[in-house]
Amino acid sequence: MAKAISALSVLVLISVGTSGQGLSSSDGLTPRAGAPSAPAASSAPTLTVPADTQAAVTMLSGLHTRISQVDDPVTARLQRAVYVNGQLALPQGSLLNGRVTRVQLAGRMHRPAELGFRFESITLPSGETEPISAVLASLDTPLKKVRLDPEGYLKGTRGFSPKALLGGIVALGTFGVGKAALAATSAASTLLPAGGAALLGYAAIWPRGNDVNLPPQTPCHVRLNYPVTVRVAW
Repeated sequence: MAKAISALSVLVLISVGTSGQGLSSSDGLTPRAGAPSAPAASSAPTLTVPADTQAAVTMLSGLHTRISQVDDPVTARLQRAVYVNGQLALPQGSLLNGRVTRVQLAGRMHRPAELGFRFESITLPSGETEPISAVLASLDTPLKKVRLDPEGYLKGTRGFSPKALLGGIVALGTFGVGKAALAATSAASTLLPAGGAALLGYAAIWPRGNDVNLPPQTPCHVRLNYPVTVRVAW
């Protein structure tokens, strides 16, 4: 009986020891609380170019109201770098990409043509691309018979001149003389048809407005409608 109790005690001790070894083995694992934390992602320094900032660009796209259509692509290259608090934000050579937003053809009654476009992204020399909203702010070289309104639209001039008015009056006068001659002699059939003279006078007094032509390599300035934030290298 004493031997049986002794054997049972030995088995109990062995079982407890084995359990303790298992616990100590699991204790050897790195506990969750002591796990090294992952290094925080390093955020690159950024600069924000304020709204209403103007930048000098050269147009790479040529636009014309008789050819261009809404949503046609427009590209320009940044001629001079843009700095914020002495730090380089937009390097020289960055590309501005956008699209045509408005095309209105010239019409009679002096109605001028209109052309509008907007830049929607900028690609830095590093390859980074950021969304922007920029419109035409000024033309470094005035365009013939084209003006720029405060909203960034290019508009042709109305095409009215004293010379055109004089030409229209002369044409209408010819129309009156032609009618009198037609009543006096049948030989008037060789004169300018009455309807043609009227149309000539109308076209001279109320000519078409001028088209808008923005050639490639035109130097100009664009204006940011909203701030743009870019990553920079210190």
